[in-house]
Amino acid sequence: MKLNGKVAIVTAASSDRGSAIAELLASEGAAVTINYLKNKKNAESILNRIESRGGKAMVRQADVTVKASVNKMVKDTIREFGSADILVNNAHGTIRRKTFEATIWNEFTENLNGTIKGAHNCCQAVISEMQKKKWGRIINIMDNIVNEPVRGYTSHITAQSALVGFTRSLAVELGSFGITVNLINAGFTLAKKTPHAPPRIQKAIAEQTPLKRLALPIDIAKAVLFYATDLSDFVTGNCLSVDGGKIMC
Repeated sequence: MKLNGKVAIVTAASSDRGSAIAELLASEGAAVTINYLKNKKNAESILNRIESRGGKAMVRQADVTVKASVNKMVKDTIREFGSADILVNNAHGTIRRKTFEATIWNEFTENLNGTIKGAHNCCQAVISEMQKKKWGRIINIMDNIVNEPVRGYTSHITAQSALVGFTRSLAVELGSFGITVNLINAGFTLAKKTPHAPPRIQKAIAEQTPLKRLALPIDIAKAVLFYATDLSDFVTGNCLSVDGGKIMC
């Protein structure tokens, strides 16, 4: 298994995408902290699935925008599993569709807090542990709506765009400590609660991809696994698009 002996923290792990990430990392040998904000039932279901397959995991409630809450989650992780090697920043702000004219500044702040302040708090909480070991993996996740903006999501797109600069800057600063920092540009993902898109829109988006389908949570999880393992040793500050070829570099 590719991640034996490693410890991962996955934020917003009770979501469909987060649960796929947590379960895949656990299946490859990592001990996983399953973070959730409100959906304790979902988080505990993920824990049960991981443990039923012989994996190690624990559930921790934490609001990523609250530094003390994040610090406690990380301390609990290190106390329970002995380390914090991999951080997956999967949380983001609230997605609302509104015209720019109708969007108040507080909605920009809310998205920036959920995405950038959350990533900031989580990264600061784990960096010292990674530096001590001279090894670490920080994996940020954004939506590919950044590269192909849709009307009505200005505050969300703005916050997601900030992750690009955040990732690159952190990669430069932490590289000498053996810590890589990478970004996944996730395509429109089919989930139990796929927001803001009726079936006809989902079908139209799928038809625009060379692979003729939408992303699944496991597709994003597999990209996380690549960045989390030694397969990506010489990759940092990178953005990997997982969108079926809808947007090509």
